[in-house]
Formats: sequence, C-alpha cells, structure tokens
Amino acid sequence: MAEATREILNRIYSPIIHKSHELHRTLIKQYTGSKINRGFFNGHYHKNSEGEYQPDMYPIPVISFIGLCDIEFDFDTVSITTKISRNQIQLFDWNIISSVHFEIYGVENYLKDYGSEQNYDKIGDNIASSTEKEFFVSIYFPFITSIEDLAKFLTILQKNNFYY
Repeated sequence: MAEATREILNRIYSPIIHKSHELHRTLIKQYTGSKINRGFFNGHYHKNSEGEYQPDMYPIPVISFIGLCDIEFDFDTVSITTKISRNQIQLFDWNIISSVHFEIYGVENYLKDYGSEQNYDKIGDNIASSTEKEFFVSIYFPFITSIEDLAKFLTILQKNNFYY
C-alpha cells in the first residue's frame, strides 16, 4: 500500500515541483539581487463548494519573492498572494486583472471577503466600510499558464504598489 501511495503522490507532485523550479530559476535571472526563496508549506486555504474557506493539510511548493508576493503551486492553479494598502487599493484599476480569478480579503481578518473579479465594481464600497489598513489579494492562474506570463504579471504588481 505504501508503495502505491508514493507512486500516486509522485505522479501528482511532479508537475507542480517542476513548474515551481522553472519559475524560480526564471525569477532569479530576471530579478537579480532580489531575495527569492522557495519551500514547501501546508496550512493554506481554499474555498470549498459552499464558498467557505477550508484549510488544506498537504504541503505545496511556494516561491517567496520577498517584499512582493508568495507564489503557490497547487494541483490545478498557480496563485500569487500579495498585499496592497488601503490607499492604493482604492486607486487600483481592477480591469487590469479582470481576466483572471482574484479574491480580496483582510489582513487582520483573513476570512473576510472584500471582492473578486465577479464583483469588482463593489470592491470600493466594501473597502470603504472596512477597518482594515491593508488587504491581501490572491490571483489565480490556470496551471497551464506559461512561466513567461507568470513572470510578466509580477511586473504589474510592482508597478501598482503591491507588496508582501
């Protein structure tokens, strides 16, 4: 039984590990001098079918681009988690990223939703009624998104005052 489990886990993890290594190498070359680490982490969350956040116990590869974002490699998505200040979030043009799935949630209360690409016209109202000083933004890309497109997206984050 243990051998079959190992084979299944290796088959599942192999693509995400390879993609994380490839993006890590690309970022190290592209952002010389930046601190970019990688590792495996569990305790991440996803929304279940009822729209509630649920913790995941299994580890996934994560690239930490210090000062900008974490890039998480899950089985069907690559997500980028970053933060933006209250002032900057009110100025950000959500149309820039409206073609991808994103979620905005609190830093102090990370289980509180403030919007997504499905209702980005309401983000301003949700932010205005909040006491949060900064917000997490998680952007979800299909796993098949190219390394080049993922790396280019980080430039958008930098230009728009996102940080981590």
